[in-house]
This record gives sequence, structure tokens and C-alpha cells, in this order.
Amino acid sequence: MEVEKSFSVEEVEARGALCVECMAAVASGGEVFDRVGAVLCRACAAEFYAACGVCGGLVARDEALQRAGGDALFCFECFGKSAEGDAAPTDEEVAALVAEYVALHEELKRLDARAAEIKERLKLAARVRPRVSNAVVLRAEGGAGVRCSYAVKTSYDAEKLSAAEVLLDAAEFAALFERKVTFAAVKGQLEEFLSSTDEARASARDAVRAAEQRAEVATLTVVVQKKKK
Repeated sequence: MEVEKSFSVEEVEARGALCVECMAAVASGGEVFDRVGAVLCRACAAEFYAACGVCGGLVARDEALQRAGGDALFCFECFGKSAEGDAAPTDEEVAALVAEYVALHEELKRLDARAAEIKERLKLAARVRPRVSNAVVLRAEGGAGVRCSYAVKTSYDAEKLSAAEVLLDAAEFAALFERKVTFAAVKGQLEEFLSSTDEARASARDAVRAAEQRAEVATLTVVVQKKKK
């Protein structure tokens, strides 16, 4: 979807002559403004900021939001706008949707609890019946049926498996087991690393930023009303 860049430097009010990132003085005419008017030197703007995919204003990379499956970065306000251009619900519609959602949420909790009870009873029933292809089919009147399938899931204790790794050479162990590695940021230290100005680590900072995938996840939680005493 093509968007018209609406950000204009003339529309923001400058908030000082020092770069808000490195606190260095910025010569008149050499400054860059972020989307709210904060002054940036050109080096910090290039390293720490990106243009919003909708309004075009500069937004800090660690504050920018990204839609799932997309590469563009957005400021908070533009991210909140529907990608399809749909208008946001009115206050009246929101009130109706909230009331309906809360009612459905309570009903879903009841249904989930009952479904869980039924599943456990059906598993118990399947356990004492003969299996065909490692499954038991339970039927009700009218032909409705439920299949209870059985599968064995195996996991390995990493510490205990390391004993086998020592006894095998690396190639043989790699042929038997696939090593999976995941990474979770140590937020405080990572933020300090990304905000540093050490030129020797500039390439590493760029590599980390290139590997980062940022997406906002929305979670709805029903607010329980306090009971009146």
C-alpha cells in the first residue's frame, strides 16, 4: 500500500541545540529533527533513527513498531492506524464490543472448562478400548465421532546427553542429534551496547539491528469488576 509522507520539519518545534542522543552541540543548519522536534546530529540520526513508513518522521529504532511479516518501521501513532485504512470504531461501537467480548469471554471460559472435563473422560474411555493404528474412535448416536490418537514424544536432558556427546566424535553426534539454539536479549546490556559510539563495534551493532525483528503483540484481558460490599 502506497502512503503519502506527511512529516514536515516546519510543523515541529525545535527543542534545543544539543543532540538528544550524544549531547553534542549541533551547528545551526546541520541539525536533524525527530518527529516531535528533538534535535539530532546527523550521525546519531543515521545510526539510531529510522523514518516512519507512513508519516516519514524520524523515530528511534528501539521505539519503532513493526507489523508482523513486514520490514517497515512505524511511529506509535501511525502503527495504530489500520493497514487497510479502516476507520477506528466509535466510542459507542467500542462500548458495545467490550460488553459483547466480556460476555463471550465468560461463556468461553465455561465452555473451555466443560470441554476439558469431557476430554479427560473420553481419554479415560479410550484407554480401556482396543486401538486400531494406535488410535481409538469413540462414537455417539447419529454417527458423530471423536478420535483419540496416541503418539510418543521424546525429549533429552541436555546435561545427561552431554555424556554421550563426549563419547562420540562431533560428526557422529551431529548425525544423531540436531542442536537448536535460541537467543533472548539481555535488555539492559543490549541497549547499552546499541547506544554506544565505539567505532570498533559499529559493524557488530549494525548486524544486531539487522537481525532484530520487532512486532507489537496485542493481548486482551477482561477487567474483573470489584464486587460492591
